[in-house]
Amino acid sequence: MESVASVPRKKIVRHELFLILLLASIQFTNIMDFMIMFPLQDYFLKQFQIDTAMFSFVLSSYSFAAAIAALIGANFIDRFNRKSAAIFLYIGFLVGTALCAIANTYSFLLFARITAGIFGGMISGVILSIIGDVFPIEKRGKAMGGVMGAFSAASVLGVPSGIRIAMSSGWNYTFAFIVVLGLPILVLAILYLPSLPSKMEKQKMADFSQLINVLSKRDHLVALAFFMSVILGGFTVVTSIAVFMERNMGFSKTQVSHIYEIGGICTFVSSWIVGFLSDKFGKHKIFLILVLLALLPILAITHLPKDLPVYMALGVTTVFMVLVSGRVIPSMAMLTSAIRPEVRGSFMSVNSSLQSVATGIGALLAGAILIQLPNGTFERFDVVGYFAVGFNLLALYLSRKVKIVS
Repeated sequence: MESVASVPRKKIVRHELFLILLLASIQFTNIMDFMIMFPLQDYFLKQFQIDTAMFSFVLSSYSFAAAIAALIGANFIDRFNRKSAAIFLYIGFLVGTALCAIANTYSFLLFARITAGIFGGMISGVILSIIGDVFPIEKRGKAMGGVMGAFSAASVLGVPSGIRIAMSSGWNYTFAFIVVLGLPILVLAILYLPSLPSKMEKQKMADFSQLINVLSKRDHLVALAFFMSVILGGFTVVTSIAVFMERNMGFSKTQVSHIYEIGGICTFVSSWIVGFLSDKFGKHKIFLILVLLALLPILAITHLPKDLPVYMALGVTTVFMVLVSGRVIPSMAMLTSAIRPEVRGSFMSVNSSLQSVATGIGALLAGAILIQLPNGTFERFDVVGYFAVGFNLLALYLSRKVKIVS
């Protein structure tokens, strides 16, 4: 195969499917590392003798570490070749994940998750910047849909595999598995990621004008607030689904893995369809439709009756995953199109930072609202759903304010 990195920009388009798959593979391991924490919660509670509050602190520490790293990196990311930045961050992410695999105390696990968060939190921003630089706006929706397929793949392949590995060998081996998957992907990234030189190489490294430039424009702030609302609109519910289905609905760990398998298969297909529809009918219109549709499964999943048959509960979780993840595709395409290429990397790093903040807030908010009863079940999940609906309506309002400039 001819190296994408060695060909002119026009030839990159011929290899766009391979590039999408490579970027999606990087995202796959990154997302799997993040998502696997939810179904493994019970293992951590038992081994380290911690409560749910301390576990939530581990989750949020990853998110906030990612946020701080992305915010600091926003000032420098556009000064480096996109390929160099992606490879450096991916190596750091794999090191952090390897530390998780050897963690034997709560404090060491916390350190490992912070390390993984520092590097993993910035990878998404660089990947989105590469898509924004390589793909023209009329193809950007498809590219976003393809990379978003990593979420589906992580759900249908990564998380269930991680659960089974934890059940058979221990949770440490799940993180070792992610590292083993990541090493050949790293080699492919070194060989085939396109070289996209910085447009700002002559600026001083200590100059924070780029970060100030991103944060000082009203249109940028509106776009950032918009995407934070999108993330909060799903993540307030997502963090508690696995434990809610186990404790309240009586799901076994195997049945919990079915949530990710079935939902992942469906979202893998739907993500490409949503990307196509976004390019054909417009990002704003498709986003509006998906948000309104997503409100139904959000309310349904947070109001599930305890005697609901398993197959019906799985149907609700599947529709939830399809529609809630579907909203992100047109919103990402809108976001990358709301910023000019010369500052896109810095903007997306700031966005990655705030996205991590949103996930951390979502986890903390859900944890603060939910009440654990003496029998181990949870109450007030319905209230979590109402907050998610509110964030979605806010995102819908802000989407009308996002201006497309590139």
